[in-house]
Amino acid sequence: MPKAPSSSSSHSNGAGFQSAHVLRRNQACHQCRRRKLKCDAKRPCSTCVRSHSYAVAHAPAGAELPPHPDCTFDEVAGNTTPEPLDHPKSRFERLENRINELEALLGEKDALSSNGTLYPQPAIARPVHNDPNLFPFGMGAGIPPVGTNGILDFNSFQSESMVSVEAGSSVDFTQFPASSVNALDNLAGVASLIGSPTNAHISPTSNSPSMSHQTSSSSTSPDASKFGLVPHAWPKNLPSPDLLRHLVEAFFAFHSYANQLFHGPSFMSSLTLPPTHPAFPCAPILHAICAVGSTYTAVVAPTPPPSSNDFSVYDAFPSKFRAHEHRPDSFAEMQVKFAKETLEQSMFTGKHLFECTQAQILLCWWYWCNAKWSEAFVACSLALRYAVPCGVNVCPPFNSIAEHLRPASILPPARTVIEDELRRNAFWLAYAMERTHGSGNGWAIFLDDEDVSQLLPLRQDQFDAGILVPPSERQWSHDHDVLLTHPEGQTDPFILFIKATMLLSRVKNFNLRFRSNMHKGDPNYQLPPEGAGTGPGGVVTVRDCPAFRDLDQLIGSFRQSFPAHLRNPVDDGIVDPHLYMACTAPHLAHILLHESHAMVGSSTCISSCVILNASRAILNAVYNITSTSYNLSLLGLFPMICWFMAARVLVRFLRVAIASKSEDQIATLQAEVDFFRMVISRVGEHIPLAQRYDKMLYDFILQNCGVEYLSPLPDTLPPRREFAAAASVDAELFDASQMILNSLLTRIGTGNTPP
Repeated sequence: MPKAPSSSSSHSNGAGFQSAHVLRRNQACHQCRRRKLKCDAKRPCSTCVRSHSYAVAHAPAGAELPPHPDCTFDEVAGNTTPEPLDHPKSRFERLENRINELEALLGEKDALSSNGTLYPQPAIARPVHNDPNLFPFGMGAGIPPVGTNGILDFNSFQSESMVSVEAGSSVDFTQFPASSVNALDNLAGVASLIGSPTNAHISPTSNSPSMSHQTSSSSTSPDASKFGLVPHAWPKNLPSPDLLRHLVEAFFAFHSYANQLFHGPSFMSSLTLPPTHPAFPCAPILHAICAVGSTYTAVVAPTPPPSSNDFSVYDAFPSKFRAHEHRPDSFAEMQVKFAKETLEQSMFTGKHLFECTQAQILLCWWYWCNAKWSEAFVACSLALRYAVPCGVNVCPPFNSIAEHLRPASILPPARTVIEDELRRNAFWLAYAMERTHGSGNGWAIFLDDEDVSQLLPLRQDQFDAGILVPPSERQWSHDHDVLLTHPEGQTDPFILFIKATMLLSRVKNFNLRFRSNMHKGDPNYQLPPEGAGTGPGGVVTVRDCPAFRDLDQLIGSFRQSFPAHLRNPVDDGIVDPHLYMACTAPHLAHILLHESHAMVGSSTCISSCVILNASRAILNAVYNITSTSYNLSLLGLFPMICWFMAARVLVRFLRVAIASKSEDQIATLQAEVDFFRMVISRVGEHIPLAQRYDKMLYDFILQNCGVEYLSPLPDTLPPRREFAAAASVDAELFDASQMILNSLLTRIGTGNTPP
């Protein structure tokens, strides 16, 4: 640092310290500080001007140098005029006071650590917990620790344990993220962060983190200022670091797609980097995770349900009623808006293209979860269409044989195995989201299966470890027997779930394209002559075309082809959501394929037997899971479609039983329908999509059976022994209907084997 120039004036005690032009800390330019040279703080400074002139004068021929010196400074708020230098004695006294304050803070920190009252380190664990309620998300400051039995312990996870900083209190450094603590690597940095001396006091009594003063104007969260200090250059509109980390941890702990869409350890590590670091997660992803993660925590208020009198669960555009509610946006709604804004900015500039695809997948899930039908439909299409120019729907060598101006992928080559598999997983999740969401409507798909030539995902343990598996040892999506062959080294619940969505895609394509394929003369879609059909009296139906029979047989064979250790989604009380969806999807596929051709009440109708079997198989799977302590709300969104469709089928049979006055069948079917209603209603207490299905099922029962068959639901779920008894009774009914179906198939001679 430059010394003060000479002056005739001096201090009364004879000391030679001058007061004119001494620079304060960090007033020198970055270049002089790095080179440890004197700086006069001019812009540019004299030292940088001399260095630049020398470099220009001695530069070799052809060298390109900047036209002006590179001289940058820190941004100093307020008056930048250097202040007079204090007397050394007063400086030493002030520094000594600072040291005493820091020692007191460290002593208090050690005392709190010894008492075990510090904020516990959150743990990410498998989302299987021992709360008897359906949805125990009463989360406070972090994810609950894991108990000895591998179950999340929610008893140790209370919001009262969160520590708040009140006005006039000192700071507990354990509340800050690692990036903030690492920045305090010298005494001056600590002193500048703490500011003026304060009275030390920690208040652990608040139910939620709070601070009496605003820490950052850039945070739009209603609780943003309540979670500690916000670092400099923190991205605009993001919640505070503590709240952001809490939401990210909740997302990874509870969301069924989190550990496939992202590599958990890498993502959590990148979250500790400074916001200006290139590897820090981009804003669209963080906003989307905040919106999705808020579903699993009580730290932020949930989005209230629609309150408009004109609202209808059947309206494809439910957001139009939002303008009449006269309420501010919820935390999740704000984060979704910020995610869309930043996503559009990134797409406009061509930055973070793959990350935008990941963010779009999360937005699709949030819209679907909140029953925003039109937004979910558009978001699904965008997620899948974003994946196409990124080139993740195909994998070499199955690119186009034609030469194009544009490359097959606008993304740079993946640098690591994990990055390459992340891209593949993102595509399959976008594909699965679009196929499962589309199973509830009759609209065309957005990417034809013929345009997908991609490797199936890696096993989860191989993905987590970043193990390279050559393509010769993996399955391709276009392999002829991909749905019925499951290599031992390349099969896990998530891979089976992806295959199940491919099966649903084939069913939907058959239903959508049957008439056009028959019209253009496709032999697989041609019907036999009249009188040669399998219907009553030889009536010809769609079931008689070869394509229908092949697809029906494929659905039945798919479920039976699962490896023995992957046939039951419940293993020793632990539920695998991906395996549950993989096991349930074939039953939904049978319902989607057969329901429109079923003549419920006819003893010779094959389709009616098939959909009854499929509905009771779905019911039996719900019985098995509900008999454990697993939270049904964590199974994802796709099972809710399965429950609703299965309940609709049972209501159709209940209507026939009422018409035939069969009391035994009425009692059995009504009990089965009520159980579906109870499960959907309980999940609907926290998932808006289930609320809509609950209302739609209520209306369907009222329309087909009458109000007398709308039994009031119990306040709590029945005990587990009742579930076990119901499951055994249902298994007997399932076996009986299976025998009827097998006898019909044998008599007709189709040769099909139902699941």
